Amino acid sequence: MQQRFSPERGPQEPLSFSPQDRPDGSFELPDEIGRLTLQRQDSRNKIVYSDWNLTFAREICAKRPDNSGRDEIQVIFNLNQPIEWQVDAGRETVKMLPGEVCVFRNNDCQTSMHYGSRVQFQFKSLQLATGYFEELLSQYFPARQIDECKALFLTHVTKTAITQDMYRVLSEIGGAEKYQDFKSIFLDAKMRELLALVLYGISHNRTELSPRWKSGIPAAAKADFIRLEKLRQNIQCRPEDDYRAQDLAQRLSMSESKLTRLFRALYGTSLHHYVQEKRLEKAASLLSTGSVNVSEAALKSGYTNMSHFSKEFQKKFGLPPKQFGRQNPGKC
Repeated sequence: MQQRFSPERGPQEPLSFSPQDRPDGSFELPDEIGRLTLQRQDSRNKIVYSDWNLTFAREICAKRPDNSGRDEIQVIFNLNQPIEWQVDAGRETVKMLPGEVCVFRNNDCQTSMHYGSRVQFQFKSLQLATGYFEELLSQYFPARQIDECKALFLTHVTKTAITQDMYRVLSEIGGAEKYQDFKSIFLDAKMRELLALVLYGISHNRTELSPRWKSGIPAAAKADFIRLEKLRQNIQCRPEDDYRAQDLAQRLSMSESKLTRLFRALYGTSLHHYVQEKRLEKAASLLSTGSVNVSEAALKSGYTNMSHFSKEFQKKFGLPPKQFGRQNPGKC
């Protein structure tokens, strides 16, 4: 996934880019190439989490000639488009369907992906050094099981379906900012949890990798999962918008009861509660800048009832909004 772009190339020629060119992992593409949004979280336990959202203006073969000398485990969650991934200079081709997670050891080999024109691709990924992965195995498993895990995860590409628990943890990592000073320890725990869920899923479902999405889960269900993940991302980015379940259900072509049931199943909380959490987090962030008063922070976060806002804010953060803003300058 780590590549470097050259905008002069033809539509079928390899291009590459490196998101690590910037300290925060962000990257911008020239308009003639397309759009890329990348958010990266680095945990203290040596695992890197990345959230990719990219659309190319024309067909692109994105190629990485090597891994810059690194030996690492890559875990890729494919959220919304089928894609072919060429591994080890094309000697292994992996077809990734929406809703699949793939584990691959990149020991400095050549990889490439083909992206269609004007199609939005969404991935989330974990990266960790192979040595650290082996260290984790030695901490938690007996020798026999360690050998089995190494044979399964270090010698070829393996994949399975993204489970509801994996979707939940991906969502929790995306919302880690709300934990403020405790964000680092929260991310460490959640990245390990996500890795454990992936290893368990592959170990116990490896005989039904791709077919699990083709036949085990109907296409309509996959489409529902993708639409709900897009909704969750919208809430996270713009919690102040109107998210009445009745209107959302109509836009998503499902019943209100189905929407609320699936949202809770995927993310472990109700749609209403998730929206309120994100609104309160935005209000806390605005108050911490010191540039807005309590009423402005509430309105910008989607609240019109100041009394209700103050009550819910204090319940979540333990302080009235005004006092929180004075005691937490610059923390959000």
